[in-house]
Amino acid sequence: GCMPYMEINKGKYKGNKGEGFWINTIMGHACRFDISDPESVVESWLLTNELGLDGDYVAAGLSWVFELYEKGIISQKDTDGLELTWGNGDALNKLIKKLAYREGIGDLLADGMVEAAKKIGHHSEYYLIQVKGQPSIEPFRVPKGWALAVSTSPVAGRHLRGATMGSNRYGPKPRPGNFGVTDYQNQAKGVVWQGKTKELEDNLGICNYVGTWSGANFLTIADFAELINAGMGLDLTEEELVNHYAVIGRNLEKAFNTLHTDMSRKDDLPPKRFREEEVKSGPYKGFKIEENKYNEMLDEFYELWGWDKKTGLQTRAGLEKLGLKDIAEKIAKQGKLIDK
Repeated sequence: GCMPYMEINKGKYKGNKGEGFWINTIMGHACRFDISDPESVVESWLLTNELGLDGDYVAAGLSWVFELYEKGIISQKDTDGLELTWGNGDALNKLIKKLAYREGIGDLLADGMVEAAKKIGHHSEYYLIQVKGQPSIEPFRVPKGWALAVSTSPVAGRHLRGATMGSNRYGPKPRPGNFGVTDYQNQAKGVVWQGKTKELEDNLGICNYVGTWSGANFLTIADFAELINAGMGLDLTEEELVNHYAVIGRNLEKAFNTLHTDMSRKDDLPPKRFREEEVKSGPYKGFKIEENKYNEMLDEFYELWGWDKKTGLQTRAGLEKLGLKDIAEKIAKQGKLIDK
């Protein structure tokens, strides 16, 4: 789960306590930094919560800084004397505080890792795994549906808006899309289906883990319909929920990004590094994102959502069909609406 309560009962961080330790803490704050000391890992997570920082952002962004140190792009002179070597939990925790309080190198990093990379230079931006400007903790050179979901997520670089995890096992029978994790074909169908169910769960205030994503399916789309109908006196079907109301939700999120940023198809691509560097070892050695095949997935993804394949932008017809004519007009005023 997401909310266990923790207290460190030994070592230099003894007495510190808080909540929220979960799988991404292990994947991000332990594995990414090669830290095997449990107390240091828990402390780094507690710090991110106490200081109002996003845990995944800290893990993805600061592990990039550690890699720059490893490659000699930055040195102890740049890090205020911190030795950013893998496994150094104390250095990570000090760096987290510097980031939060804009102290020393933290002042550079606090403006965002993409901006920091521009100032650091020396090819550092290539090493930063980011989607839409947001450092991403997600490793997806192998699972292609996951790659599509993370790269297209309206919240930038996160997996919950469509990554096909539990739905591979427990989705509708037959579940839309492809069950082959490494395949490109038909992944878009599963990603869009999962994205729709997440919209419903968010709007209902239902935890994703008891819904469709993790595969537990304690609550299904049929249950969502029953809850809404009972509470609001409506008679909505599963079909209406999935293919109309959920689509409205995703289009509103996309419209917000369109109105406030310059996001388009170019921003729905995986990080350049994932398209160029292969997995170096293990059973998936040699895997990377093949750009032409990924773009075919992306074409299908846009088509399923009713968006323009060439630009990745929304169309007037698509928005008006959903009753979002006012949104269409706002986007049109900025010259970002595809008039078809």
